[in-house]
Amino acid sequence: MKTHLVISVCIFIFMSVTFSACKKDKKTPVCDGSMPTYNTEISVIIQSSCMGSSCHGAGSKHGEWTSYTNLKPQLDNGGFKKYVLEKQSMPKGSSLSQEQLNMIQCWVDNGYPEK
Repeated sequence: MKTHLVISVCIFIFMSVTFSACKKDKKTPVCDGSMPTYNTEISVIIQSSCMGSSCHGAGSKHGEWTSYTNLKPQLDNGGFKKYVLEKQSMPKGSSLSQEQLNMIQCWVDNGYPEK
């Protein structure tokens, strides 16, 4: 009986370590006090990372992020922050650099200024 329990515990620990190692290593975004705006820094990140592969380009069924006006509903409802900064599940298929995440975090912290 003890042997089965020890084996079960060992298997559980092994599986836990194995699956935790497979998770995406998320980088915690930290604002350095800068004041980026959509027009100066953020639109460049969105254009290069979010509009390709029909994700958020013109006419996308996933939401068109081709302008600040089109992105604003996702900013207001928290979806952008949730998926880009917290879950870091977007952009699909690639990762934002720590510098990009930090810049986006500052933009969020400062209320998503357009200009």
